Amino acid sequence: MRTELPTISDTALESLNEAAIAVQSALISRTGEQYELVDLNEVLAKWLELSIEALCSDAVEHCVTGDRSYAFNRHDFERLLKSQPSVNVWEQQHQAVQEIADHQALAVERVA
Repeated sequence: MRTELPTISDTALESLNEAAIAVQSALISRTGEQYELVDLNEVLAKWLELSIEALCSDAVEHCVTGDRSYAFNRHDFERLLKSQPSVNVWEQQHQAVQEIADHQALAVERVA
């Protein structure tokens, strides 16, 4: 089982910085407030972290309950999930039980 966590891509970091620039511009023109880009990047990153935590809770709820009605962006989640290799533990368990039954049948034949 893999344990490493994904990294943030350069494209995502670029998008974050572009968003900070856009927010800085909008705040100056709408409210007259100006924030440093470094501070806006920090605020956006923390806001995104909180959003990721909320989305993870949503993904867990979606997987556990199967209730797809409120799952944000569920189609992409399902598409991405299907693109990953899966191990069907039920199938593995069935195969293991079948192998045990086959070995027991062979043992009975040998004794008889």
